[in-house]
Amino acid sequence: MTDISDEKKFCYRYVDSNDNNGRPIVMLWKRVVIRETDKTFWHVHDMPHMNLEQLVRYWMSGRKEVRNKYVKRCAKGAARSSYHYTKEEALEAFIYRKNFQLSRIRLTAETAELCLKGLREAGFITYPKDEYGYAKRVIAGTPDGDTFLAADEPGPIAETYSWGEY
Repeated sequence: MTDISDEKKFCYRYVDSNDNNGRPIVMLWKRVVIRETDKTFWHVHDMPHMNLEQLVRYWMSGRKEVRNKYVKRCAKGAARSSYHYTKEEALEAFIYRKNFQLSRIRLTAETAELCLKGLREAGFITYPKDEYGYAKRVIAGTPDGDTFLAADEPGPIAETYSWGEY
């Protein structure tokens, strides 16, 4: 008897999460490619005891709305697409996604810090001490107009981006 997984072609995706103790983990998600062209491929959740023909029949049967829910389409070789052929490509895409997320988080943190600092320096937010010595935030006023320029210069992270015209 042949192994059912021998005839199946898999695509992979690495994702991050936490285990039951809160430690960070990197997990490998595995899906079966059921159809492919030069530029795209379609993949579904694996049923280990079904061969490829049975998988295609199972996932493609029924109403079209149900099929669209389970059969996913992906572009080949796209660094940020959902799934990738090999484990190496999936790991490369995972690293790309995480670096992109970190750069966006750093930009967001810098923007938030500069906005709060600008509002505090302009006198719209004050932090007087209460009778117990704790600082309490008080809104002293609101900026005039629809836009408030919180800083005269962009932060060091924002300078690395190309902003252009809107």
